[in-house]
Amino acid sequence: MVLCISGHDPCGGAGIQADIEAVAAQGAHAATLITCLTVQDSSNVYEVLPVQPAILLRQATRIAKDYPVAAIKIGLIGSAETANALQQIRQLLPDIPLVLDTVLASGGGQGIGAAAYLEPLIPLSTLLTPNRREARELSGGNTPDACGAKLLQKGCGAVLITGADESSHGQVTNTLYRNGETRHWQWPKLPGDYHGSGCTLAAAIAAQLALGEPLTEAIARAQAYTWESLQQGFRPGSGQFIPDRIRP
Repeated sequence: MVLCISGHDPCGGAGIQADIEAVAAQGAHAATLITCLTVQDSSNVYEVLPVQPAILLRQATRIAKDYPVAAIKIGLIGSAETANALQQIRQLLPDIPLVLDTVLASGGGQGIGAAAYLEPLIPLSTLLTPNRREARELSGGNTPDACGAKLLQKGCGAVLITGADESSHGQVTNTLYRNGETRHWQWPKLPGDYHGSGCTLAAAIAAQLALGEPLTEAIARAQAYTWESLQQGFRPGSGQFIPDRIRP
């Protein structure tokens, strides 16, 4: 059982729908809290409309009492007030893995989150999954290694810095930083831009952790699943491709 906490994307490429599909594809069940509604399409985000944080807290309290939640995945937060509510939700479920997808901008480049919203959640997280630009903004570092070290100093358990946003030479490099350990994975760079790839990866990792996989194995399996989802992606509109999370 994974408690997925994110925004709603009406075009179905990212956000809570991506979480549900990715978690289900791993063989787990997603319980969901929607942090905000959005106005967006496959090209960009135009509005973010936060849900009342008190509602999220009441929903989470009921779920925590009723379900054996084994992992948490957090995506788009939407407001400082919501970030405060998520800290309280973490207190309801303090001893299970938490994967924080550090959403700061849409695939089209529109800012949809603030680093300040994420700061109080970083030390509560088992794993952060920023891309390289997000890692620099959150840490102040200039290189992936510097970013990873600085983010670990903020108190999270591990950091997976993904490289698709700045890949070159036909390869994407994702790097895990954890307790002095550094591990790299390389994947062939796929053509096109994808909407919801970060959500897919973070949710799949959370599901693998909920199923009892060790962190490194969970990350490896989730990356393979995400790459296959992207490889089979489709373009339903005029903007980015959407991962096919159902049939990889």
